[in-house]
Amino acid sequence: MSRLLEITDLSLRYGHAQILDRVSLRVDRGETVGLVGESGSGKSSTVRAALRLLPPTAAVEGEVRIAGRDVLAADARTLRDIRASEAGLIQQDPRGALNPVRRIGDSLTERLVRVHGVGRAEAKQRGLELLAAVGISRPEQRFRQYPHELSGGMLQRVVIAAALTTRPELLFADEATSALDVTTQAEVLAILRDQQRERGLGVLFITHDLHLAAAYCDRVYVMLRGEIVEELHGADLFTGATQPYTRSLLDAVPSIREHEA
Repeated sequence: MSRLLEITDLSLRYGHAQILDRVSLRVDRGETVGLVGESGSGKSSTVRAALRLLPPTAAVEGEVRIAGRDVLAADARTLRDIRASEAGLIQQDPRGALNPVRRIGDSLTERLVRVHGVGRAEAKQRGLELLAAVGISRPEQRFRQYPHELSGGMLQRVVIAAALTTRPELLFADEATSALDVTTQAEVLAILRDQQRERGLGVLFITHDLHLAAAYCDRVYVMLRGEIVEELHGADLFTGATQPYTRSLLDAVPSIREHEA
């Protein structure tokens, strides 16, 4: 497998506040890797640091490579190319990710036209094909609609389509299904899995849902206070954890137990 994401000893500070401390993880082509931990553990900060989406006050050390390219050492042009071509980001809140006063079609095609120089007709055709691929009916009609006219599940599909428009090799999915009901979540994950198999995508899947991580991810990293404390195969998450923090997370997961009468 070729390495799509390699993070080595990544540290992030804001002033005296240590956000990430020597984080190391990897994602290979075709692999889904989970990053789990309680709120505030540093999961989303890892994504922002990996894409260098940080304010000027941030102090970053370590190394991040996406498809072999050094993100932290990249100049502005190279960084824009990495973000535009190599990596896609699926955000947790689709309504927050889409401009409410722009049509769905504009959100899908803008980066293709402005950054990649794709003609508007070709960009529209690619956008329509992706809307259909992620399970949206009547894509021509949806293309002309505004975000407020679509349900949360449909908007999440739009955000996935938008992340795939430039045919990235790596996807960062930051709590991409946490706001969805269980049925819609399953549908969206199936769509994402189909796209992954078709394109050979590597996915870093950030979630607080341990059952979902165990079922959906090939490997899982567990994060505590900005550090990786354990790495496990997804199938072994509930049975193979050895670190006390991981065990405490698993013990806190609600479960339905059958009681003898």
